[in-house]
Amino acid sequence: MAKDDLFTFDLRGFEKTMSRVEKTILPTAQAGFLNGIAFSARKALLKHADAVIEGKPTTWTKKGFVVDKATPDSVEATVRLQPQQAGYMTYLINGGIRRKGDVGATPYDVLTDAPDSEKNAFGNLKRGYLKKLSRQARLEKTKRARLAAKRDKLRKAGQPTAPASWAANNPNKPGIFFGRVGNQKGYWQRAAMRDGDYRLKLLARMSDEAVYKPTFKWDDTISASVRDSDPGKIYQAEITRALRKLNGG
Repeated sequence: MAKDDLFTFDLRGFEKTMSRVEKTILPTAQAGFLNGIAFSARKALLKHADAVIEGKPTTWTKKGFVVDKATPDSVEATVRLQPQQAGYMTYLINGGIRRKGDVGATPYDVLTDAPDSEKNAFGNLKRGYLKKLSRQARLEKTKRARLAAKRDKLRKAGQPTAPASWAANNPNKPGIFFGRVGNQKGYWQRAAMRDGDYRLKLLARMSDEAVYKPTFKWDDTISASVRDSDPGKIYQAEITRALRKLNGG
């Protein structure tokens, strides 16, 4: 071989470049790749939530879907729910039994139904509705006890008790109570006479527990999103982006 055919190879420079690629380019590309996959999965989960949650999820519920992003130093991305939203969503994702004291229940009972007029556009109970009923029922119980005591005094005195009746003191206001009627427990509006018909109106049905079947396909939705995202194309794009950034592009 002629002397002019000889060439030199900067092995040290090559090793340095490869080391730089290994330590900088690959972790950066991997983090970007995982984040792309994770955010696509989050988008798919929110779309699924719109489809399966009655009345569509509220803004509060949507804010619970978050991504813990991967970094070059921590190559792991996670799609998860914030703790408060997870407490609500777990019954839709995993099914199960909600009992008193659980997230979404009162300390004493679980709400299982209420009039549509007391629900918002998302199908959820309006804020403060149960507290309003509870407060009203407690106040009414106290008033009725006082009226009952007053009637006893009038009766003992041989006087008419009608002035101490609930209707006399609360015209056009039948009142409410908490109790069990038949096999249903809850807050009820007392019967008001209308054309000779006495009817109770259920204001909020309460139960000892509520059983949920899983309706939100969390794992399946993520798996489908990953399959449809073309991982190879995403990873190649992240490698190209990282190389461009390394070269000052």
